[in-house]
Amino acid sequence: MKNMECSKCGGSAEGFKCDVCGAEAAEHDGQHRCGGEHCMPKCSGCQGAQAKCTCL
Repeated sequence: MKNMECSKCGGSAEGFKCDVCGAEAAEHDGQHRCGGEHCMPKCSGCQGAQAKCTCL
């Protein structure tokens, strides 16, 4: 797996996190119960889903 980047702060991202319910996964889950688009990279800095990144 290639290194991922948080699109909000530009820092590294590891794993995935839902921006709605907070569920975490090692790999992207396109069938997540909140919708696959909500399962997004998890920012390594703030540990939030990239849509809710608070690093800046």
